Amino acid sequence: MLTTNEFFVSLSGQAGDFVQLIDSNTGEIVSFKKVNIWIDGTVLVINDPRVLNDQVIYRTRDNEFYVNTVVFSSKRVYITAFGAKSSYNDDQRAFIQHAFDVCSELGLKLVFPSGHFLIKSFNSSSENILELRSGLDVEFEDYSVIKLDAYFDDSAFVLFSGLTADSSPLYNISFKGKGIIDFGGDVSKMRSLYLNRVGFEGGNCTNVLIDGLYWTNGDLRNCIAVGKGNSGGNVTIRNCTFDNLATGTKEINHDHSTIYGNVDFLSVHNNVFIGNRLMSLIGCACEIHSSHSSFDNNKVYDYTRMNFVASYDYERKDITNISITNNIAEITNTVVYFWSNVNSLISNVLISGNNVKQKHIEGETQNYNGHQGLLSILNKGGKYERIIAKGNSCHILYTIGDHLRYAADIFAGVDVLEISDNNFSGHSLGFLFDKEESDLLGNYSFVKISGNSFTSLYKLVTLNAEKVTHSLISDNSASLETNNLTDLIEINSNVIQSTTIRNNTYLNNKPSVEFTPSSAFKADSTNNAKYILSLIDTPVPTINANDYDFIIPYFSNDHKRVGAMYTIQPSYPFQELFFHAVTFGKGGSANVDFKVDNIAPYTFPANNLLKSNIIVEM
Repeated sequence: MLTTNEFFVSLSGQAGDFVQLIDSNTGEIVSFKKVNIWIDGTVLVINDPRVLNDQVIYRTRDNEFYVNTVVFSSKRVYITAFGAKSSYNDDQRAFIQHAFDVCSELGLKLVFPSGHFLIKSFNSSSENILELRSGLDVEFEDYSVIKLDAYFDDSAFVLFSGLTADSSPLYNISFKGKGIIDFGGDVSKMRSLYLNRVGFEGGNCTNVLIDGLYWTNGDLRNCIAVGKGNSGGNVTIRNCTFDNLATGTKEINHDHSTIYGNVDFLSVHNNVFIGNRLMSLIGCACEIHSSHSSFDNNKVYDYTRMNFVASYDYERKDITNISITNNIAEITNTVVYFWSNVNSLISNVLISGNNVKQKHIEGETQNYNGHQGLLSILNKGGKYERIIAKGNSCHILYTIGDHLRYAADIFAGVDVLEISDNNFSGHSLGFLFDKEESDLLGNYSFVKISGNSFTSLYKLVTLNAEKVTHSLISDNSASLETNNLTDLIEINSNVIQSTTIRNNTYLNNKPSVEFTPSSAFKADSTNNAKYILSLIDTPVPTINANDYDFIIPYFSNDHKRVGAMYTIQPSYPFQELFFHAVTFGKGGSANVDFKVDNIAPYTFPANNLLKSNIIVEM
């Protein structure tokens, strides 16, 4: 039986309408049928460039044309049919690129079998190694490996590029299976400067599926980057493992995001991100720069952060409808960072059901070990609307040294912010609302902080704002670190239209001062919570049976009145006495009077040294 090279190149044997041959590349028996039309139904002509550019599926023999019938019946073809082979020494790039070109043109599934396919050259003078094509459908069988070698050491590269020379849009690309993409990080790193080293760049790609691959051993800037400006859309990355993708030094490879998502309808789910010490200093699992995006049911280990949500006016500008839910992570820093640039907006974000542990990195500074909260909202000149963080669990495993441990820090105004029903372990400073350096304080239309629990706390809320329209701080619980805490809830603003504080529970210890607001609070008739403000000396006059009198307790000079009911609770039982505030002054101790009733049938003697707690009921 003739080989394909003998029949088509050497013109051996007798031509016929149907022939069986031995494939010169694979050694398999293949069948070819004589044809005169291309796959799209158009007539083939002498020296037709479509066939000349193929010469694997479609073949020429003199002026006659043949097509591989087995491939066309199954719509599958192995990469080996294009001349690629498993090798630890020989470069397979050209064969792989040819297969990409032909299979995308003919609508075939390209299959990588078990083997080691080495790459050690660029596609052209650009940084691209392999260029993607529309309609490219690639399947990786078990133990199929694409490996980059030391040729790319200290060089920029893009392994799979969706930003081709003509910048034309690409559509419908699929990479699936159990394949391994090995970036050669043992012999190829960033050594002299920070370089653009990317695994899959789908900058101009729409309808992309990346499913099940194992991406490993790289000193990369990004593993998968999709979208450029407003190009691209609808990308799904699922069931992949990303392992050990930064292997250099933090002085050179100072920033890494495994996934950079700048396409609307980005879905990242059921992936595993495995970092290392360098990644715990520089690595972000997934950046989200687009609308209708989700990061769900992933596992992230040894990264510095899980997500970075950012809007830029030169990318998607305004981004909305983002879901970050049900992930498990063990990281160094804040779980989700927000960055809204000038003239851009981030809105409708749900952070829910995530279970995160945060670790101290020995020998590193506050920058790495301080901000180990659930979220951080940065003031970069843009806007934020409707951000909800609900039902998450954050646990600082340990922190050595005097590091800031906020559950969340918010440095920009937000139109509707809810942080509720979260569990925080080791976050001793609660929620901070403030400004960054010289920036202005933010405006908050509605802030809800409710149902959160803390294992150990110095502060619950510090809210410094230009304006707070409405806020609710309720039903939070915490174990306090000492007996002598002050200002657990502190609200400072030029304008507070309505603030409600109620039903917060402090375990083990009691604060001496509950809050120091800078404006009147709105009382809530449904609120039964009691907040101890201070321990005071309460001078009580002589009170006859069935009579009453007024007392004026001694307050500190900086005490501020709030619109709520006050009660004095004696520090030891006096069943006969009931102390209740009956006046609401505007400030100063002279305006706070308490009515003292004696319902017992005898005279209660004066007591100038009675110890009492003053309590406000909101």
